[in-house]
Amino acid sequence: MRDSEAHEVVRDLRLRLDLDLPSEQRVLEAAAIKADHPMAYADAFAVATAVAHDATLVTGDPELLVTDASWRWKDLRATPTR
Repeated sequence: MRDSEAHEVVRDLRLRLDLDLPSEQRVLEAAAIKADHPMAYADAFAVATAVAHDATLVTGDPELLVTDASWRWKDLRATPTR
């Protein structure tokens, strides 16, 4: 994909998505999650963002599929493919 095509895709996505850039509060929430669970820092941001939006985190990443987690998740690996 050429740079110009990539920029077009990003532009088009921004028109359709509501970006949620991390605030200082979100950084601290992600850090607290990472401190309590063995996961990548980026994964902790995904969890913190899902929690902030009262959303279910849809993932296949085993690090995020924590049985006693304080966040809701759905395992993509359990979803049948068609």
